Amino acid sequence: MKLTNATEQALAIMAILATQDEDVPASSQAIYQKLSVSQSYVKKLLRKLVVSKLIEGVSGNNGGFYIERDLNEISLLDIVEAIEGPLHSFPHIGVLEQAFFDFNEIAQNGNEKITQVFTQADLAWDEELRKVTIQAVLTNVFEHYGEIPRKDWNQIV
Repeated sequence: MKLTNATEQALAIMAILATQDEDVPASSQAIYQKLSVSQSYVKKLLRKLVVSKLIEGVSGNNGGFYIERDLNEISLLDIVEAIEGPLHSFPHIGVLEQAFFDFNEIAQNGNEKITQVFTQADLAWDEELRKVTIQAVLTNVFEHYGEIPRKDWNQIV
């Protein structure tokens, strides 16, 4: 299984927004310049994060984006699913049934067993990512600073 680059970029967006001055939303321009990717691409990622209710946007001259929920309530799984959708690692396109159609019930039973293994692995993956919040990651990253630093990313670009 491999996540797309969009997941890493979404994590970077969330880190930018989590360290943004609380009174000032981060502009999409500041975000796409920090990520060095196209504005239209960043807008697609921002849209997915908004639809998933992880961030909120404010329109207008001083508009931008901010994190909508408490950082302790946003898990890595929330971000991955916002960008990638729910994980289903086993494609299950019917190749096993087709290859062993002569064995009808045995082939079906084998397919069910394989599917169960991958489903359990997917659930374990989900559970591990669900345990890790944005707050926990930032606290770990900034453990020697005492607190999570804030800046106005709009002023940096």
